[in-house]
Amino acid sequence: MKRHLTKELEDDFFFVHDSIVYGVLKRCNIWFDHPDYDDFVQIGLMKLVEAYEHFPDDLFHEKGFYQFTGYAFQKVRWALVDELRKKSLAMGRETNWPDDTDSWQTLTVKDNEDWMIWELLPSMLSCLAPNEQKYLKDTVLNQLSVTEIAKKYGVSRKTVYSWKNKTAQKLEHYRSVLTK
Repeated sequence: MKRHLTKELEDDFFFVHDSIVYGVLKRCNIWFDHPDYDDFVQIGLMKLVEAYEHFPDDLFHEKGFYQFTGYAFQKVRWALVDELRKKSLAMGRETNWPDDTDSWQTLTVKDNEDWMIWELLPSMLSCLAPNEQKYLKDTVLNQLSVTEIAKKYGVSRKTVYSWKNKTAQKLEHYRSVLTK
């Protein structure tokens, strides 16, 4: 059954149910100062309307009203979590570093922080174990996911996560150097 949200019901519907969207945003720790906050609100509102259109029970009975609230909350939550995941993956893969390490010295430096990162990278690699170096190179340079790295080396994802955690621990010192 597909119902349509008419113009007459639209204002009342959003007055009653838009708090679902803001509740999901709060649950997902997306606050008003998040750069994509307005986008997430719009996605949530669209999913709220979609939930209304596809909800199988009658909304004008008390039982249906409360069931719709839970149904809509879950529908909006899934959509926002999915959008957060997509944005996280996209941000993680935006920076491309050259594949061959010889060209690192010929890169132009835009500001002091970039220069520090390029200067520290060889020493970062030198303090890591061979498997941790593989992880860092495949993650940063080749932009492979944990699953792809696990397949590449024939190990479990748990092993790759172990490499990741050990790498993060060993490189914690560099974070403090870069944030000074």
